[in-house]
Order: sequence, then structure tokens, then C-alpha cells
Amino acid sequence: MKEFAKYSGAFVMLIGVAFLVIPFLTGATTNTNLIIGLILVIEGLFGHIYVNNMKKGNIISNILWAIILLIVPFVIFYFSKKIAYTEKEIRAYN
Repeated sequence: MKEFAKYSGAFVMLIGVAFLVIPFLTGATTNTNLIIGLILVIEGLFGHIYVNNMKKGNIISNILWAIILLIVPFVIFYFSKKIAYTEKEIRAYN
């Protein structure tokens, strides 16, 4: 579970790529598919950066990340970060 949490952002990116590739292969590409795929790829990238950033962060940095990650994905990535790294690992880095 810990390894899955570290790569949760990459999995979101792969889902976004699936949203882009499957409609292309079936010939049913619409703007909606493209927008959803783009948002998932970008959210996955930022989520991967957030989860693997070993700095603990303060309330202001968490609010900024929440704005960047669009609140709901932030909550998912926040708990992924908590699962992926122990407090001892984070303290050792800081």
C-alpha cells in the first residue's frame, strides 16, 4: 500500500492518458474527452510532485497546494502522502 501511495500521481496521469487514447482509437474524440484527459494528466503531475515532496509544509503551503490541486484531488494526495511516508522519514529529511 505504501508503494501505491507514492505513485498515486502517476496512476492519475495514466488514467488521464487513457481518457485521451481510448477516444482517439475509437474515433470518438470530443472536446470534453480532451479537457478531462488534460486535467487528469496535469493533476497527476502536480499530485506526484506533492506526494513525493518530503518537506512537511505549513498551513499556507497546504492551502496553496489545495488551490493548485483543485481541493478534492488535494485531499486524496494529502492522505497518500501520509500513507507513503512516516513522520520519522519526513523529520529525517527536514
